[in-house]
Amino acid sequence: MNSPRIALIGCGAIAEAMYLPALAKVPGALDNTVLVDTNEARLAQLAAKFGAKHTATNYLECDVEGAIVATPHHLHHRISLDFLARGKHVLCEKPLTEQAHEARELCAQADASGVTLQVNLTRRLLPSYRKIKEMIDAGALGTLREIYYLDGEYFQWPTVSGFYFKKTSPAGVMLDRGAHGLDLICWWLGQAPEVVESQTDSFGGFEGTALLQLKCAACDIRVKLSWLQRMDNIFRIRGDKGTVQGKLNNWHNIDFIDPSGRTRGIRLNGESYEYTDFALKLVHNFIGVLRGSEQPLIPARSVLPSVELIEACYAHAARIDQPWYTAITQPHPEASGNAPASGAARPSAIRSALGAAGMNGGDPGRPSSPERRSAEVQAA
Repeated sequence: MNSPRIALIGCGAIAEAMYLPALAKVPGALDNTVLVDTNEARLAQLAAKFGAKHTATNYLECDVEGAIVATPHHLHHRISLDFLARGKHVLCEKPLTEQAHEARELCAQADASGVTLQVNLTRRLLPSYRKIKEMIDAGALGTLREIYYLDGEYFQWPTVSGFYFKKTSPAGVMLDRGAHGLDLICWWLGQAPEVVESQTDSFGGFEGTALLQLKCAACDIRVKLSWLQRMDNIFRIRGDKGTVQGKLNNWHNIDFIDPSGRTRGIRLNGESYEYTDFALKLVHNFIGVLRGSEQPLIPARSVLPSVELIEACYAHAARIDQPWYTAITQPHPEASGNAPASGAARPSAIRSALGAAGMNGGDPGRPSSPERRSAEVQAA
């Protein structure tokens, strides 16, 4: 059976690391896949590396049955909408959109066109997280009382375009790591929790750290996300009947602690997985959707609660207390004739290095309507 015609929009890091290796493992898939990017040198590089036969610089000219949208975040909405309006199925990289109204518009267009829209939120496919969902739904933990979630690593994603730190994409770690973690929490709960408190280190630029307090019925939720430090990267979910906990990157083992304090390890799937194996699962599913034999693994409508939660976290965001900036508000020593010793850092220089011109620079909060680029497709 011939593979459906697919456009892979955006030839950046995620395309190279996940989608193209997955497509290469599906017999005949790359023969019917068009790589699309405005960067012709990048197109030629990836086409040669993976043996793709078809390339294009304008996605609107692609005659395909479905599209994988793997562009910078701010382009997800427009490109996905264009394909959906033409009656094409879409698999969109996370985050689905930057704003909730855009996500709702995409879902409405998919329904109107009679096609599917799905999202790559890979953590929903991992054995440990699926087991937790199963336990919560079955009532094995009882009434949930607490969720604790830590996710922090130094930002090292090999972005090709550098879009993460460009002005047109003002959101930081909450839209990046939060798209995974907050989606898991919404998925586990079956709804979006309320925002009690949202704090970031942003001075109007890209937040590198976020501290969130959320609440859902009797469950108190604490989340810390960071691009600036490697944290323990753990989760804990406590209910009346027991607690389940584990490490974010250990997909095969979780611990269950009963109310008496006894711990029982739970081993999930003896099979070993690489992260790219889950990309293959998504691609196989997308091809099945295009053939009409499968339903999307992660439908976009199921992602709406987390998109709305992220937006609410930005709307409520206040600046984390940073007492080391108090020196900035003091008069400069030179103003009173007390020049600093040679080599001493000036408060204004500290602000310039750490805030105003860096990851955290500007005014707190996220612009309500991010600036839009032209319809050019850029590598992520």
